Amino acid sequence: MHAPEPDELLMAQVAGGRGESLAPLVGRYAGPLVTFLHRMTGDRHRAEDLFQDTFLAVWRKRGTYRWPRPFKPWLYAIAMNTARAAFRSAKPMLDLPAELPTPPADGPPLAAVASETSARIARVIDNLPTAQRAVVALRVGEGLSYSAIAEAVGITEATVRSHMSHALAVLRERLPDLNA
Repeated sequence: MHAPEPDELLMAQVAGGRGESLAPLVGRYAGPLVTFLHRMTGDRHRAEDLFQDTFLAVWRKRGTYRWPRPFKPWLYAIAMNTARAAFRSAKPMLDLPAELPTPPADGPPLAAVASETSARIARVIDNLPTAQRAVVALRVGEGLSYSAIAEAVGITEATVRSHMSHALAVLRERLPDLNA
């Protein structure tokens, strides 16, 4: 069995007109991208629609992809632009849902505390400015580097770092009991 082809190689094949190479990319990014878009919209069904719109845009923009450009930031930039366009004429983005993953706990009392803590953090993040919420979602939720986030969002890396720093400062300020 051989290793799966890298995203960049598959996208280069798509850019060259091999539509069948898009299917593995759709499969690889279905979960992470829908999760990201769900965080951005707060609506799972809307996120699924935006996922489809994003890959339709990937297909339409395939000729603009230049190998060996990193695929993931390019994809998330398209997803961000797709979400922005969809929400320009609709309601504003909510960015993160009320539920965040609950860390494992050792029994019901600890699970309840962990769940409440996650909900408190999510409420604070929900109230961050859109740019900060997007940076937090891409960094924490998707694990993108600051440079990849900068490319995806269309801002400088310094601005990404600033947004993350401000978001963390707000979290520390509004949740002082969690600062250990």
